Amino acid sequence: MTAASWVPKLTNVAGVDGTSGTGKYVSANGVCTFTAQIAAKKETVSASSAGFGLTLPVPAASGVRYVFQASLDGRDADNGVWTGEAQVYAGSDGTQIDRLRVTGGSNGAAVLNVEHLYGDAEGATAAEIITVTGSYPIA
Repeated sequence: MTAASWVPKLTNVAGVDGTSGTGKYVSANGVCTFTAQIAAKKETVSASSAGFGLTLPVPAASGVRYVFQASLDGRDADNGVWTGEAQVYAGSDGTQIDRLRVTGGSNGAAVLNVEHLYGDAEGATAAEIITVTGSYPIA
């Protein structure tokens, strides 16, 4: 089976989305397996404290909460990689991930909503990269 391509997009963005996305997925036997990558080219800010979400290639089956693995590579903006989770809540329509969250360095390593990407702000030349991978039952 061959993987198909799609262009994942951030959701809950305030103003201009300064990111670009690339993704691969396979949808077979009622399950979608995917990898999405978002690169921040320009500074991008979320529209609320809920942080960014992400479009999915195929809608997920509704009524269940799904959690995927996420990582945020700070590149030269923060020089580190944070792991976390991407969540689809049970009340979602299944077309998108509702929250992108990464582990913070304080507060007992609590997961924090991703609300800001530096892109080219503050002298960054190699901006953040968000990667999300996982599988879910399709609608």
